[in-house]
Amino acid sequence: MADDDATGRRGRAGPPGPQGKPGPQGPRGNAGAPGKPGPQGHIGKRGPDGLRGKEGPQGKPGPSGPPGKAGPAGPRGEAGLPGKPGPQGPAGPQGPQGERGPRGEAGPQGPAGTLPSMDQIRPWLHLVFQEWEAYLEQRAHEKEEARLREIHEREAREQAARAEAEAAASEDDDAEDNDDEADHHGKKKKHKHKKDK
Repeated sequence: MADDDATGRRGRAGPPGPQGKPGPQGPRGNAGAPGKPGPQGHIGKRGPDGLRGKEGPQGKPGPSGPPGKAGPAGPRGEAGLPGKPGPQGPAGPQGPQGERGPRGEAGPQGPAGTLPSMDQIRPWLHLVFQEWEAYLEQRAHEKEEARLREIHEREAREQAARAEAEAAASEDDDAEDNDDEADHHGKKKKHKHKKDK
């Protein structure tokens, strides 16, 4: 009877026991198969414009182009004002004397003249004599200057000739002295050779 009661009716559950400690971590599992790629995302919006870059260096000048064609001639300008006359040039050389013209007809004879008196002639005579004396003095002065100039020139020529003669004589004396010295040295050298022999 006791066994039948034990098996026929279940007793009340007892209070839960204390929680057990976690067990050790198991080994890492194998890597799974790669997943499928996801769907492509939408295109993003355009970003804001960046800052403007610095200006680059100036380029080298290109080759010069061919010269352009000459333009049409402009209209002729108005005539300028007439220029001022230039300074008068020097007089040219005198031309050759022309041929003698025909002799003219004789004019009517004038009235008979009268000779001047001595009082009228005397001042003119004084002037003529003064001019003649001045002319003689000038000629004498010119002759004296010419004579003195000739004397000076003759003395200068004589001095130059004497200087040339003295220079030539001194050159001859120097040449003779050099010859004597050369002969003297030559004789000494000959005597030395005789002694060496």
